[in-house]
Order: sequence, then C-alpha cells, then structure tokens
Amino acid sequence: MNPDPDRWYNTTLNLWQLAGVLVAVVTVVKWIPAVWRLTLGRRRHLIAQLRKIAPGVRHDYVEGLLGEPKWQSTMTCTRLADPDAESTKAAKGGFWMAKAREVEKDDRDVEITVRTWPLSRLGYLVTWSEKDAVVMYGITTTSWWFRPRVLVGSTRIRLGKSILADLDRTEEHRAWQGNRRYGYLEEHSFGNPGGYRRWYVGVNDIGYQPVPPMLDWDDAETELNRMPDEKRNSYRAGTPINTVVISGIALYEELQKGEFFGMSLGVDQDMVRLSDPSYRVFDSRFTRARLHVRDWRWERRRNRLDKQAAERLG
Repeated sequence: MNPDPDRWYNTTLNLWQLAGVLVAVVTVVKWIPAVWRLTLGRRRHLIAQLRKIAPGVRHDYVEGLLGEPKWQSTMTCTRLADPDAESTKAAKGGFWMAKAREVEKDDRDVEITVRTWPLSRLGYLVTWSEKDAVVMYGITTTSWWFRPRVLVGSTRIRLGKSILADLDRTEEHRAWQGNRRYGYLEEHSFGNPGGYRRWYVGVNDIGYQPVPPMLDWDDAETELNRMPDEKRNSYRAGTPINTVVISGIALYEELQKGEFFGMSLGVDQDMVRLSDPSYRVFDSRFTRARLHVRDWRWERRRNRLDKQAAERLG
C-alpha cells in the first residue's frame, strides 16, 4: 500500500511547528527572569545575592554572585600582637627584644585587597579580603528604592530608613568633617551572642540622604574625631543609617586606632564618583537640572531631619 504524500508532508510540518513552539517557549521562559532581574525585580535580586555573603567566604564565591568588581586596590594592615608573646619578650628586654619586635611586625604585616561593586546605581558593595578570603564587607545604599534589611546583633535595621538611635548607644564612635568630605561611624559588638562579629554603622557622604555630623572645633569639649554627648544624641536622633560594614575575623591594629576606613565608611566617594554619569565631560542642561533637583531634595530632607531631631530633644 503506497503512503499518501500529502499526509506525510502534513505530519512533518506539524512536527516542525511543534519543535518551533517548544523552542519559543524555552526562550521566553529563560528571557522573562533575566528581564525581571534587570527591571522591576532588580532590587529583590540584589538583596537576595547580598544575603548570601558573610565574613569568611571566598572571594571567588562573591564574584560568582555579582560578577567581577569594577574597582580594586590594596592596602597594608598589621595584625594584632599576641599578648602572651609580648609579655615573654618584655621579660627578656634589651637589644634583642627590639630586634624581635621589628621582625615580628614584619611578620604581622598583611596585604588586604579592597574590591568594590556598583549595585545597579542603587548602592555599592565593598569587600576587604586577605588571601582571597573575605574578612569584612560593607553595603552602602544610594537610592530610596534600595533599603535592604540588616541584622545588627538582635536588632533589624533598614539602610536609608532606620536612624542611628534605633541601635543602643555605644562609646566607640568616630566623626569627621572637612571642606568637602564628612562621615560618621560607630562600632557595635555583642560577644558570643553576636557570633563575635563587629558591625560598623554610620553615614557615608555618597550614600542616600547623608547628614554631616555637627562638629564645632572651637568648642573646648570637642575631642578629635569625637562628638560631645549632647550633640551626638541629637545627631543620632535624626540621622538615617546608609552604610553598614560587617566584620568577622578582621583583627588589625588599624581598626583599633580608627585608621582603617580613612575618610569613608565603606565605599570611597573620591574613587567611584569619577565613573558617575553626573560628572560626565560633556555636560547638558538636563544633567544640570537633574543635579539641581537632587540637591534641592537632599537639602529639604536634611532640614526636615534637623527639625524632627529638635522636636524630639525639645
């Protein structure tokens, strides 16, 4: 019995149509999540990736989550000395003790690699790594749309929304204010209940709604990089937290001396601002208008925060 050519042709055509439909469905299924992560789901995707990061993870793991960092630099830090070893050397005394201290300091010097990722113009992630292991990482929000929740000890805060007064007051703090740069940080640690981690929370001048600290160097009560109690209480009552740095195994002398972060808690504005479209070489009226609107909104927000702080203290 001879097969019907028309029937064979229709069967082949139907198979090709079915294959085309399956390929189209698979393409759409793969395309939709990618578009979602780049548009409406961008914030949730970034927060989900950031929650997977912790002190002690490998740098390659972070790079697998967020891709290659846009900026990278190095810094030299000194590990904390062993107090038992120091007491033993002090007992020996003399010239050999000084030579041993020099050799030991060279042994304690380590190179820290600082890597910075832009988070889709919503914020920045900074990691400090020693031998490709992340010893601490920091998150800075630069947008009202990006307000990730962070657990500081047992207190849950939201970057860009929670104020410093939402956390218990600690004496370990540092404030600085210059002609152009300013910032504030305070250190929180909770021992074993906090997993022996340390949290450095505060204000980065490139972050969302930054509020400069109230420093008066003519005031006799003002110490270097510290705020008087009254001014600090007022500042904490109305200043949002836009940056948090989480440390797990970073035991360096620079952290104890307050020299580790320099002029920026987290991301360094002087480094990342050069790639900001707001500072493009070819300016335009639209860019200038946008900058004026942004400065006006920040100034209005700052005045509102100052008024709320005054009402709370009054």
